[in-house]
Amino acid sequence: MKTSLLLLSHSKEITDGLKKMIEQMQTSNDVSIYSLGGTVDNEIGSDPTKVVDAVNEAGQEDWFLVFADIGSAILNAEMAQDMLEEDQQERYYLVEAPLVEGAFAAAITASTTSDVQQVLSEAQNAGKKEWS
Repeated sequence: MKTSLLLLSHSKEITDGLKKMIEQMQTSNDVSIYSLGGTVDNEIGSDPTKVVDAVNEAGQEDWFLVFADIGSAILNAEMAQDMLEEDQQERYYLVEAPLVEGAFAAAITASTTSDVQQVLSEAQNAGKKEWS
């Protein structure tokens, strides 16, 4: 099973750094990571067309897990979903999880299972801290 993690932030540096961290900690060929931070002009902001382009580039992936940080990045992730073909929309998951912890947990879990619900659950629970 193939999984694409789509990382959205207003900052390309944030998604580039997160992508690099995850790639160094997991080595599965079944997980692709796309850094989609910033605008197409590499300015602060986000752009739904970057998401659509990544989904179209991935093509054969079984599912797309979308992680966004705040505000318009979330709105643009939702807008991108509406811009996709119907079969792509069925494999597109907006993950309600912290960008860093959620994407990391999803990548590690997706490299060990083909159960998308388990991957989503691990991502959603990743940000919970139990400070003593």
